[in-house]
Amino acid sequence: GEAYLSTDRWTRTMGIPQRTAGWYEAQSGEWKQYLDAFAQGINNFAGEHPDQISDEVQGVLPIEGTDVLAHGQRVMLLSFITSPALLRTINRRWNPGQSTPLPRTTSGSNGWAIGTSRSASGNAMLLGNPHLPWSDLYLFYEAHLKTRELNSYGSTLVGMPVLAIAFNDYLGWTHTVNTHDGDDLYELTLAEGGYLWDGFVREFETSQEILKVREQDGTLREEQLALKQSIHGPVIAEKNGKALALRIVGLEQSGMLAQWWDMVQARNLEEFEAVLRGLQIPTFTVLYADRDGRILHLFGGITPVRPAGDWDWSGIVPGDTSETLWTKSHGYDELPKVVDPASGWLQNANDPPWTTTFPAELDANQFPRYMAPRRMRLRAQRSARMLMEDESITFEELIQYKHSTRMELADRLLDDLLPAARKSTRDRGRRAEHCRRRHRARETAVRHAERRGRRRRQKCGA
Repeated sequence: GEAYLSTDRWTRTMGIPQRTAGWYEAQSGEWKQYLDAFAQGINNFAGEHPDQISDEVQGVLPIEGTDVLAHGQRVMLLSFITSPALLRTINRRWNPGQSTPLPRTTSGSNGWAIGTSRSASGNAMLLGNPHLPWSDLYLFYEAHLKTRELNSYGSTLVGMPVLAIAFNDYLGWTHTVNTHDGDDLYELTLAEGGYLWDGFVREFETSQEILKVREQDGTLREEQLALKQSIHGPVIAEKNGKALALRIVGLEQSGMLAQWWDMVQARNLEEFEAVLRGLQIPTFTVLYADRDGRILHLFGGITPVRPAGDWDWSGIVPGDTSETLWTKSHGYDELPKVVDPASGWLQNANDPPWTTTFPAELDANQFPRYMAPRRMRLRAQRSARMLMEDESITFEELIQYKHSTRMELADRLLDDLLPAARKSTRDRGRRAEHCRRRHRARETAVRHAERRGRRRRQKCGA
């Protein structure tokens, strides 16, 4: 129906149906069986529990193995790396021929990897704290996968057949959305039915798609969708003699699901890194810890090798010259990575990789300027401060820190704001001062409890 028409246009514009067929054929025979079996499991459940399947969902049944791959494409490439909502906002702001400031998503997640030197128990610890919405394609579900060879537990997004954040008997990892730039918008100059390219006119590759739209009476009407493909990628907008074309990484990498499956089967850091080297997952930070005490932070994803430039690649790029066209991506050894830092801890709160630990072990100047921005936001600063201030972290403290609501900005501003609140004659100011006193009393009690716990641990150690 009309409710899904925009999604249909988007998936066809981005070529998901055609690409999915190629992805499926690229899978090994074993993985085709896995995909088909997962799809059949969905169908079996729907058949056995029809009362739990809404009429709206019934329309997509039965599911096939190719649908699982198509869903993975839509989620990873067209929701995390870019999204139709973001592109609609860009199109509204786009002023052809002029610099256009572009919005960027502000996804939130936290992850910590704590090594043996920083852990009170002497065991490495891992914290995964994703912040995705509890709805739609971002919905997480938990799973325990156990075979004769594997015992693993974790979570993944609905519709995915493998664990995306997980641990087994030997190791574990988590993901955060990183400051990864895996897509570019190119502005084309339209001319003679095509577009300018290196001083000549280049033709678009054109095609027509037929969309079937269900009407309220159950009948289907057909709508034609005209598609244009440039050397950069599909045209997503046209305005005042210009066009925007979208280029996105990962379209040729069909092994994303298989890589997650191989990650959960690894037994040590060497095996885990061997899997990561495949670079099939198009985005995300990886934070890792294992029972040997090893920890790792990888600025993961498929990052294009761009001709030059700074973080300005996150804006609209001139698309009329081959000088701005990228065709390769960085290899595993060219990505920012830290293993077993001297600090004994690693963190990421959606900040660039340069601040994963202190003292810093990555020099941003040794990487291309377009790899990641140079900044550290307040949530990341708070994350790092919590780890820096505790040299012997217990498991109980790890849980407590995870649920902390203390804000870095408040610590910096309260000394100036509180005197003003005390002088205020307004009810709001007096309430703020009252809340501050209660909060300070709770913090004092927590600090005293932490000191008592550390003294007890020191006595037991002695």
